[in-house]
Amino acid sequence: MKALMFSWNGEVDINQFDYDLCFLQRYKKKYAEQIQYQNHYINNYGQRGLCIIDKNKIGLNVEVKQFNDYIPNHNDDCQGQYWQTMKIGKYKIINASICYPNDDMPESVYYNQGKQLLDMLDDNTLIVSDLHFEDEEIEQEKILSFKERNLTNHLSTFKAFTNKRGYELSLDKIITTNNSNISISNINVIKCEKEAIVGHWPVEFEIQFA
Repeated sequence: MKALMFSWNGEVDINQFDYDLCFLQRYKKKYAEQIQYQNHYINNYGQRGLCIIDKNKIGLNVEVKQFNDYIPNHNDDCQGQYWQTMKIGKYKIINASICYPNDDMPESVYYNQGKQLLDMLDDNTLIVSDLHFEDEEIEQEKILSFKERNLTNHLSTFKAFTNKRGYELSLDKIITTNNSNISISNINVIKCEKEAIVGHWPVEFEIQFA
């Protein structure tokens, strides 16, 4: 199964990519309303939210839940408060948008959301999300440690984010347990055309269920 994930930024046409399933974070509501394929959208803040697109009619069995810790009516529409869980038989794919700490968003909200998200992982679950820090930084804080939870971030060596100084970072995550029944392969970061190189890039990958 060919998948695409993208912490959407820039005026990028999502229809240009080849995929069976697409997992979007921070996607603009106005674009979600124009998608020609079956999809499931939930608004986070402002006019941006989470979206799962099912191009090949796999079947969208999706439920939405809200994080226990969030700030209502926040002004930054790139923050997060929900996650989507897509069920395919016994398997689950969680598409999540979590908050990042800044002057208006306490670190505690970020860590509480991140912990709640990672606590949902088992051998039949896959998480796609942006955790806003590289793996080494996450390990230093311990709260969200992948090593202590026996988790694998399949994007650990892939640089899918470019900051304002032009440095490439690995902030996006494709996470499973170390003993997962879900295999991830053929990962590729797509440097597509957009108005600025700053921000996230789409990531394509293959999902195979045991």
